[in-house]
Amino acid sequence: MYYNILKMFDINKNEIDSIIGLLETAGQEIIKVYRHNDFGTFLKEDRSPVTRADLISDYIVKEGLKELTPEIPVFSEETIDTGNYLRLERNTLWILDPLDGTKEFIARNDEFCISLALITDGKPVAGFIHAPVFKKTWFAVRGKGTWMLVAGEKTRVPAFKPDGPYRILRSRSHHSQAEESWLKKISLMYETEIITKGSAIKFCEIAEGYADLYLKSSLINEWDVAAGHIIVEEAGGGIIEIATGKPPVYNKKDYHQHPFITYGVRGEKILNDILQILKIGRRD
Repeated sequence: MYYNILKMFDINKNEIDSIIGLLETAGQEIIKVYRHNDFGTFLKEDRSPVTRADLISDYIVKEGLKELTPEIPVFSEETIDTGNYLRLERNTLWILDPLDGTKEFIARNDEFCISLALITDGKPVAGFIHAPVFKKTWFAVRGKGTWMLVAGEKTRVPAFKPDGPYRILRSRSHHSQAEESWLKKISLMYETEIITKGSAIKFCEIAEGYADLYLKSSLINEWDVAAGHIIVEEAGGGIIEIATGKPPVYNKKDYHQHPFITYGVRGEKILNDILQILKIGRRD
């Protein structure tokens, strides 16, 4: 029953509350590790860091989803090999990053989150991002809008009407020389404010209206983007790949995400100009 409801994108309040509660539980355990001096950090094969908090959150969320949606597999950053073969056989799956922004976690700058997206036919149909330090959750369901939950109060997103300079986000730990070059070119055409921020919280700030654009020039992974994708789209913005001018597709054999631009309601007004600055032409 639960599986069919999710597949039809008609998630009711109790079901949303169950998923948010699961992420909040994982977030509480992340904070317990965050308060300790020893994070139990080690390097994975790709030389990226992982902590005890990543693994605890991964276990809590996956075990919870097994109870809530037993028929839907979970593709997680921390257990790629375990679920990789299964996900390609399924049309519907969860994509999970149990601790997005591990470098921010280690740096103790509070800019980390849990990202969870439900994918059907290669597209996100529901997304949840929970920021444990701020005790804040953003969530969206296809056709139902984007919302944020703080201290039990739910608010429709976007919550702010942007004004002043165009605010452009860049990654705190992963920005590149190409992005710096893009930002300089954009700043010559528009008055801009460049804001450095970690993790998928960037997508949420665009959805809220706090920021207008987020440019990414390097390869990342589907779990870094999927939840933020639908949260931005349902708030009136969008995300397109730079090479194709189209939204990303998920549950690919190659789970890498290619360079993209994310834009909010105000950012869309200058999107074609930005694309021309980047020499990739106008959208169809």
